Amino acid sequence: MNIIYVTSEFEGIIKTGGLGDVIQGLSNTLSKYDEFEVYAILPNYKNIDSSDFENIGQFTISSSKFGTDEASKKLSGNFLYKKIENVNVYLIDNDFYFNRSELYGYDDDLLRWSFFSRSIYELIKAKSLNPNIIHINDYHGGLVSHICKNKRDISAKHVVSIHNAYFQGHFEFSESNPKSLFEYYIDDNWPGEDVNMLKVAVSNADNVVTVSPDYAESIKHTNFGNGLQDLYCQKNTVGFINGIDLSIYDRQSDDFESLLKVKKKYKSNLQKKLGLNVNSDIPLFAYICRLGVQKGSNILYDAINDIVDDGQLIVLGTGVEEFEEEYAALNDELDNYVAIIDFDSKLANEIYMASDMFLMPSCFEPCGISQLIAQYYSCLPIVTNTGGLKDTVIDYNLENSNGFKIKDFSSEALLDTINIAKNIYFNDKDLWLELMKNAYDTDNSWNRRIKNYIKFYKKISD
Repeated sequence: MNIIYVTSEFEGIIKTGGLGDVIQGLSNTLSKYDEFEVYAILPNYKNIDSSDFENIGQFTISSSKFGTDEASKKLSGNFLYKKIENVNVYLIDNDFYFNRSELYGYDDDLLRWSFFSRSIYELIKAKSLNPNIIHINDYHGGLVSHICKNKRDISAKHVVSIHNAYFQGHFEFSESNPKSLFEYYIDDNWPGEDVNMLKVAVSNADNVVTVSPDYAESIKHTNFGNGLQDLYCQKNTVGFINGIDLSIYDRQSDDFESLLKVKKKYKSNLQKKLGLNVNSDIPLFAYICRLGVQKGSNILYDAINDIVDDGQLIVLGTGVEEFEEEYAALNDELDNYVAIIDFDSKLANEIYMASDMFLMPSCFEPCGISQLIAQYYSCLPIVTNTGGLKDTVIDYNLENSNGFKIKDFSSEALLDTINIAKNIYFNDKDLWLELMKNAYDTDNSWNRRIKNYIKFYKKISD
């Protein structure tokens, strides 16, 4: 069975967040099964080192319905190829649209992603990929299914994964995004003066999935669907929990007792490295994320003084400028606190290993990767009871508990939960070790999660 993943990110090539981790882990794990031939297609951005990819051909977009006098730079490009592990990875190469410093956020994004969608169709045809399933991820390749169904010469099933329903790729036609060129790319007339790329993708999909069961229900029945609730219900959207690729992470131990020794060493080394008091008995909290309201940066900020009163907090991340400035300013005001406004995956892994607790008070969370990584390192997650956090963290007072759940999205509820965790940490070492051991034993690997996808792909391809 041939599976094509259409994505804007891929871990090990380029990523800005969890999407890249998910696509790399999912595609790499699936490709280990002999019955699947797996492809991943993404743009060749400026910051990708594509020197070891093979140029396997040029392409030029043509339209049977529309004429255009656009320069060839907007109509042509190259296909680059490299096999990574067992995954066939293709890059869509076009300097005009993708040779830019950022991945997202340009005035002509409608045309950039429309060109990307059409290029995928051209690649499938040019290289006879013969997909059984085309699996689109979020809105960036959202027009692929529309183009394929309009052309009627690719008989694949179309699946859309919703990693974050908030981002829909909703654009209006403008001087930067002329309707004439958009229609040329899709080779079709378009009604109206705007395009919601995620809505187009979902409307044309044969199946829709998202990245946790709770989030699937949320986008069907609450405002988390951002106006597409009825459409998600019509498509009978289902959710599968993400996994993590354990080859990327190393807890440097073969058993729980060994991990405890490694964590103690990492904790003291990191405290020293970051200028915190070296103290193995003080609880060390971690907050690693893209700073913003979705990740609860607003409610955490109001709780910081209480956290560091008898604990330590390390913040690592970038995001909304206001939060970057506020969190950085506290470096000069608070002891037991360090904020590093940066994206550093190596340091992130050191922090996971060293820390006792991981803070993830998200307003909403489709799935989340960070809490899964934290559990792998026996760093107990403190999370809001939403989306994938609800599905992957078992509260401290339940059987097989591996973390703590916040009752609602507020600083007060966050502090209440932190104080419960602190009380156990200081006063009930046996229970604390039991929680850590449960987290250590939690299997969040893609080897486990892939079974849902295999069953799903087989069912929809019959």
